[in-house]
This record gives sequence, C-alpha cells and structure tokens, in this order.
Amino acid sequence: MKKLIIILLFIPFVSFGQTVNGFELEDIPAKYVEIVATSKMLKPFQVTVYLDYGQISRMKEVSKGHIIDKTTGKMYAFNGVMGVLNFFDEKGFKYVNQYTVTTGGANVYHMLLENPNYKK
Repeated sequence: MKKLIIILLFIPFVSFGQTVNGFELEDIPAKYVEIVATSKMLKPFQVTVYLDYGQISRMKEVSKGHIIDKTTGKMYAFNGVMGVLNFFDEKGFKYVNQYTVTTGGANVYHMLLENPNYKK
C-alpha cells in the first residue's frame, strides 16, 4: 500500500511529452517549423496535424511529421486549429504566419512557427 501511495504522489511530476520523428517537440533541430492541419471528414471540429521542419522529402514520408503521444504511442489529437496554436504556444513556439489552401472543398491550414528552443 505504501508503494502505491508513493507512486501516485510522483505521477504528476512525470513528464509525458510528444515527439515528432523521434525528437521531443522542444528539441526539434530547426529554427522554423510548419504545421499543416486538415479537418477530419466526420469530425469537422477536429484536425489532423503534421509538423514539417525539413525532415519530409516525399509525400510518402508524411508520417515522419506526425505528433506522437509518448504515453499511448498514438497520434496526438487536436480540437481545431486554435487548439494546435495554443498547444505549440505552451511549448514555447512563436507564431509567425498562416495561410489556408482550399482544395476539393477541404481547407488545409499552413502555420509557420519559430522555435525559440533551437540551438545551433
């Protein structure tokens, strides 16, 4: 019982982070990153997101940009584009610019962020 209580006390201090292509978000090796968000088909208020910092050279490599939750091993889910921006703001990223491309009736949001955590 004592061990369970001790474990439960330390759980809030454990960092459960997100990764992209094996890097923690705070450790991405690039000064600028682009977030590409598309609306989900049956859930219009949720978006599918991938992050591009130069690691994607072909369309079949898009999975290298998925944001993976370390605790579940699954893609991290976001509720809308503002949820994405707020999430990255909490991680220290600074908003630079955004533009939207509409193709086939679907909006694709491109957001450029500056990574202040980048170290040369």
